[in-house]
Amino acid sequence: MTNKKVAGFFVLLACVLVLAGCKNENERLRAELSRANDELARVRDDLDRMTRRMMRLSDDLQVVRGERDELEELVQQLRRPRDTTTGGARESFEEIAVQFAQAGKEAENTAALREQISNLNATVAEQQGTIKEQQATIEQSQSEIERLNKTVAEQQATIEQQRQTIEQLQQVPQP
Repeated sequence: MTNKKVAGFFVLLACVLVLAGCKNENERLRAELSRANDELARVRDDLDRMTRRMMRLSDDLQVVRGERDELEELVQQLRRPRDTTTGGARESFEEIAVQFAQAGKEAENTAALREQISNLNATVAEQQGTIKEQQATIEQSQSEIERLNKTVAEQQATIEQQRQTIEQLQQVPQP
């Protein structure tokens, strides 16, 4: 009868160890989900910040375009009387050319920023896909944990039945 008690004890110990392993895996998956959510929040903040910056740059570009249009109009006005005032017109034209060069550089900067924003949007989409995959993995893991918990409960019930049977056998008088 002592061997049966020891065997029952080992079966019970094995069940307890299985339950402890399931709990650790569940906690690890929850921590991983938390980290993924934190990363997503950070990426969304970066995206919001870059979107605001793009809007400011877009506004700046509109201002530059307006100034360019005004300068183009000024160039047209200066070309008409240039036959009589070539010296003054030449100086004004040089100033306009400098301003056009500056406007071109600003347009190039805006294009580079738009490309960065496009890259960030692609990164966000990729990370959202990764998060969906991780969430699916977590759901599968939770389903497996539930299945294991059910198995453990069934094994505990079997162990309890065996224990009761052993107790009943111990109560039977021996000849």
